[in-house]
Amino acid sequence: MAMPPMNDLDTLAEAPLPDEEESPKLNLLRELRVEAQELQTILESVRMGETTLDLYAAYIQKTREDITELLAQIRNGDSIRHLQNIWEQMNANPLIMNPEVELSAQEQLHHLNMLESRIRRLIFQIGALTIPARVNAWLDRARPGYYIPFHLVFEDEVPSHEDRVRILQYLAWSPKVLRGGLVDVGGGVIYRYAERSGDRLRSLVFLVLGFVAVTLLVAGSGYITAPGWPIARTHVPILLIGWAATVAGLLTHVAVGTAKRARSQDGLPPAIVVGDFMLMVDAKLGHFLLRLVLALVGFFGFVFTTGLANVTALDTFLVGYTLDSVVELFGVSIEERAATQNVAMKQRLGVVE
Repeated sequence: MAMPPMNDLDTLAEAPLPDEEESPKLNLLRELRVEAQELQTILESVRMGETTLDLYAAYIQKTREDITELLAQIRNGDSIRHLQNIWEQMNANPLIMNPEVELSAQEQLHHLNMLESRIRRLIFQIGALTIPARVNAWLDRARPGYYIPFHLVFEDEVPSHEDRVRILQYLAWSPKVLRGGLVDVGGGVIYRYAERSGDRLRSLVFLVLGFVAVTLLVAGSGYITAPGWPIARTHVPILLIGWAATVAGLLTHVAVGTAKRARSQDGLPPAIVVGDFMLMVDAKLGHFLLRLVLALVGFFGFVFTTGLANVTALDTFLVGYTLDSVVELFGVSIEERAATQNVAMKQRLGVVE
């Protein structure tokens, strides 16, 4: 049976966002998701040959009645009508209408595959309707700078990684859906930012002051008079040029990495909204300050190891550009060594988890 083409994201974009005032509706939708996922689990077991339809025929009939009743309780709307259409398509499947029907193995597999596709779309649609309200509730309770690891939190509700990415894209493309949330589709996280413009401005000022303070430290290093200190006042212009190049390299690396992640998801160019700059600064202030500190450490490490005579703008630019990668690789190698030593120690002690 041919299925009509559907664009789920277009339907969701036209649908009003469920809010806390509609919590009964959200609860009904979540109950519907649970019923659909349990049905999906049974049908998957049948498809894998772990059980038979005859054994769960009564359960499938009861689940069919429960889903029909839940859909009847949810008030009408464009998005709910879409759910009903999906369910009507599933009801046309003989395995749902009469689980005890006798079919050949090939026919049964064909119908099971069709049901799997429909159930996955049903779960996606429900997740796209219920998840935004839950994210907003969490954002309301979080402080600026915190983030929600979207894939980890909602893996149970929407098991398909591809579908979760589509929901994240929908949230990113619909700026007014989330209250105080900045979506990073490539990273799979939603950052919390302050909703008041005064608080966001304060974060921007704090970042500027942090950069100025670090720059003063770079310039002030030429005025240290400790014995054996290799930096003199005459080196300050070289240091400032090198520091500016290091920061430029760091910013370039961040911009390139962001663009790569954005294009790897859907092939579209990243949306560059100048007005979102202050939102990003407020949401990621801690990350920016940490990068400044790492850039300062990397810069002076390069200066002390190569000597001031070899400090050039190009070299320090490359230091800033590769700094994130070096730190990430170093951190991963430490974690891997620690994990290996932990496993070896448990084996020696005979600890079984």
